[in-house]
Amino acid sequence: SCDKLTKLVVVLYGTKLTDQGGQALAAGLNRPELQDLDCRLFETDAGDRTGITLGASLSSCPKLEKFVLIMDDTKLGDTGIDAIATALACLPELTTIRLDLLRTKVSRACVEDVKRKLQRPGLTIDY
Repeated sequence: SCDKLTKLVVVLYGTKLTDQGGQALAAGLNRPELQDLDCRLFETDAGDRTGITLGASLSSCPKLEKFVLIMDDTKLGDTGIDAIATALACLPELTTIRLDLLRTKVSRACVEDVKRKLQRPGLTIDY
């Protein structure tokens, strides 16, 4: 059963994935047993709705230890990454985060806010 998944890798790049499609994909990632999520949606039209939904799904993953998000060349903006960061900041088991957000709509000021929000002992973050 998918409810018992502990590791998940999602790779969709250079596809015609829309923000609506990204939102539907992200909605399916709320897996309570998930410990390792590697989500690569680069070179797509995924945007803030995808990010907001991903944040909501991550909130349902209390055992998450490792999170990779590569969304280079997408329409993700400040609203979407803030929703993701807010969810990640509340995950007590999280020890490793990698965020690749090149050529998105995320502002430099928002990246600095995300860094502050996620800063805590024992958490390694690669931007």
